[in-house]
Amino acid sequence: MPEDEKKVDAADLLNPIVLLAFIIVLSVISLIGAAVLGFDKGVLGNMSRSEFARGLITYLYAVVTIGTAVVLVLSALLAPADDAHEKRFQRGKEILALLLGVFGTIVGFYFGQAQAVENGTSALVISTLDVSPRTVQAGSNITVRAVVTGGVLPYKFGAAIGNDAADPTKNVEDGGWITIELGTRQLRADEPSIVKVVVQDGSGHRSSQNAPIEVKTSAK
Repeated sequence: MPEDEKKVDAADLLNPIVLLAFIIVLSVISLIGAAVLGFDKGVLGNMSRSEFARGLITYLYAVVTIGTAVVLVLSALLAPADDAHEKRFQRGKEILALLLGVFGTIVGFYFGQAQAVENGTSALVISTLDVSPRTVQAGSNITVRAVVTGGVLPYKFGAAIGNDAADPTKNVEDGGWITIELGTRQLRADEPSIVKVVVQDGSGHRSSQNAPIEVKTSAK
């Protein structure tokens, strides 16, 4: 029995999740050590600069998201086709969908702000919408997130599903963050399956974003 337990422990240590966590911890310790010894070329110190931090976070998030997609593709092609693998693959798809949603918000915020700076303007910009979950049973709630930049403070926003009006009457949180829960309902055949967010700044200018969703009817 002790030998079996040792084999299980060894297998657990070789689990990709455990290895990934170990690499992350080791990388953080290495970065701190390099900063203390002066070998990090100013990376840790530059994290206080918003431009540097945004670029680094966007790069790291892109690597993680693309890496997760590659792992899922390899898993689908190489792993045996059994129920256990199918369950793991479905959980992986849910994680990837979450990563893609947040990644879209980060990229929309980063490049939207960069474009406004390049054009010499402070145009009102709203990032792509992070909707979670994108597939939901009718009557359940979804969470919508976005980031607003540019324009003139204060910001107001409105959010809606289908053909409902998204009137900008709610105040945007500090830092330009929008987080709201919306209740879904069964959409009619002539309604688009989308969630939309409209933002208005203090000067009356508006910007909007849409994102597709899938609302499933309850099983009979």
